[in-house]
Amino acid sequence: MASPMPLCTAPSEAGATAWNLPIDRRISRPIARRYRQIRSALRQVMQPPKHSLSGRVGVRPRRVDGKGSALAQEVTRKAGTVIAVLAILAVIATSTFLAIRQSSEQDSSLRTIQASGRLRHDLDQVQQVMLDEHATLYTSIATVPLYNRAAYSFPMLELLALTRDARESCSENQECISRLSDLDDMIGRLSELSFGLARKIAEHPGSVAVGDPRLEQIDAYFYSVLERVVDVRLAADAKVALVVSKSSLDGKWFTRMLSSCGVASALLLLSLIHWNGRIGAHLRRSLTRLEHQARYDALTDLPNRVLLGEHLSESLVRAAATGQNVSVLFLDLDRFKDVNDSLGHRIGDLLLQAVARRLQRLLRATDFVARYGGDEFVIVAERADAKELTEMLDTLIHEMSEPYRIGEHELYLEASIGVSTFPQDGAQPELLTRNADAALYVAKSRGRNGYQFYEPELSRAAAEKLRLTTRLRRAAKANELYLAYQPQIDMKTGCIVGAEALLRWHDDELGEVSPALFIPLAEETGLIQSIGTWVLRQACLQASAWVRSGLPPVRISVNVSPLQLERADLPGVVRSALDDAHWPAELLELEVTEGTLMRNAEEAQRAFAELRELGVSIAIDDFGTGYSSLSYLKRFSVDRIKIDRAFVCEIGRDKELEALSLAIIAIAETLSFDVVAEGVELEVQREFLVRHGCTVAQGFLFSPAVSPEALAQLLGKTAVASSLSLAPLRGFAL
Repeated sequence: MASPMPLCTAPSEAGATAWNLPIDRRISRPIARRYRQIRSALRQVMQPPKHSLSGRVGVRPRRVDGKGSALAQEVTRKAGTVIAVLAILAVIATSTFLAIRQSSEQDSSLRTIQASGRLRHDLDQVQQVMLDEHATLYTSIATVPLYNRAAYSFPMLELLALTRDARESCSENQECISRLSDLDDMIGRLSELSFGLARKIAEHPGSVAVGDPRLEQIDAYFYSVLERVVDVRLAADAKVALVVSKSSLDGKWFTRMLSSCGVASALLLLSLIHWNGRIGAHLRRSLTRLEHQARYDALTDLPNRVLLGEHLSESLVRAAATGQNVSVLFLDLDRFKDVNDSLGHRIGDLLLQAVARRLQRLLRATDFVARYGGDEFVIVAERADAKELTEMLDTLIHEMSEPYRIGEHELYLEASIGVSTFPQDGAQPELLTRNADAALYVAKSRGRNGYQFYEPELSRAAAEKLRLTTRLRRAAKANELYLAYQPQIDMKTGCIVGAEALLRWHDDELGEVSPALFIPLAEETGLIQSIGTWVLRQACLQASAWVRSGLPPVRISVNVSPLQLERADLPGVVRSALDDAHWPAELLELEVTEGTLMRNAEEAQRAFAELRELGVSIAIDDFGTGYSSLSYLKRFSVDRIKIDRAFVCEIGRDKELEALSLAIIAIAETLSFDVVAEGVELEVQREFLVRHGCTVAQGFLFSPAVSPEALAQLLGKTAVASSLSLAPLRGFAL
């Protein structure tokens, strides 16, 4: 067997080949696993940290300081350390491998010698039994004529048992096994000859004498068997001699290799110790850098949340001891996302850095400012009375609205600030920060570019909002939301021409929750997407169910939120709802508000075009309360406008608002739009609308929003407009 090439062998072709082998093939798996762990740890320690920014801004890598020579030295140190560690691991692995290999070789040699001893013993037994048998045969030939002897018996079974044991001692030596198999055949043949001659002697005593040719034939075969036994034994002895000689040579080779690896290990260990000092210094520098990164923002180099919490805790301890107050100012940049979306994250990062510098310039030396995340900053102001705090807030609001010069861009930003003060608004850092955030939310909801002091009612409102949000999520998952339907009536004929699907929520604890309360909450939390899809599908399924029960078809109106309209897949959602319910697109109307149209006019126009290709009609809800222009109405090509209930309820009471209703009707007629009046509750309102050309309305005068079963009864009792025939339903399996 060829000697393995160790990893620490002097440079040679074989040595180079072994060195280039993958690590998992050169060393054992546990050592390879440990090697990978050490290599990973070294990489984490010696590589410069990668800065990653969270929030709504992009990632800006830091500039690496230092000259090229310093960088080259650093790379050299890292490479030397890694090579030393790898070399020591390789030497250790090689030594371990060689020791295991030597032990395995010695164990194999010992097993071979033991097997050879057992084989020799079995062959000696075979030889002895054969000699005894042959002597017995000659004795029988010589004495049978003189007196009666027992019948001659050849020890065939005993000999076969001995050769079987000998074969087991041969292990996997096929040559030995083959020789013993031939020996079995020869013993069998000798047994036949001996039995035949013995039977002849027993039948005819004295018929066989010494010198008989038959006896000479048996003698020749007997000696052939003994020669075969000797051949097997000599072959086994030669095998043992070869193994012993080979083991001796391998032992010397292994000893030399282990000695060489030991010397190499010592040299490499000394080299690693030499590098250890430099590595330690590098680790200390890395630790200092990591500690800075753990407490400071990577983009603005302002303190982050961690350091903010530590500083605020210390400030509260000092304030409690001295009786001073501490104010927390939670500042948020208004519409900063527009900068990122329009100019990119790089400009957004530069703008945040400019904001950080401006804040540091505006604040007192005793004040503390930190970046909380994204475009949010927190200021801790100690020992500021009410007047000083108000002046600080006014200054911040004014200065933050001054233009920022970022490259070739002149950018304008405004800020909203929420304020909480120790001790009246809280005594813990988390509570003060949370209360300032609640005040900030109110400041932004009141028009932005201002500040708001915390009030206890804000926490109660926030808690109630959280409670309502939680129950709304649970209601959406548990299918506790339901739809009510308000019929739309042709006021001239009394026919039902359509029905508006209205979302309702009954909570076991809160009772009936107003849509004006939970729908804005659903939009804010993002639940409106899944809820809106469910409403659309449920309304189509219900309309289809009415027709299957024998009722005439009516147009179904479904409200669409701004967030739904901004989804690129809204036409696909509508198509899926129509297909699932087998409801014709011509009998589905989507209602959007004026504010929704103007929020993203381009997106709305794209969505309307795709929806109209499906055959779905579009209505503008609450018309007259928004700020859409007539050009936009014509551009969107809507089918219907709805007069808001705020105008309808003033009919008969306010001539100016009556004039607005008349103007809306005139606009619809001029642009060839249908018009529907909402909130009709009085007969005088109905008469006014019919007299001036608005014939379709909905409101309590006709029916409130009712359950699907109640509307089915109304459809059964009330005539349906003849214009809504079954013609649009051709091709639909209702």
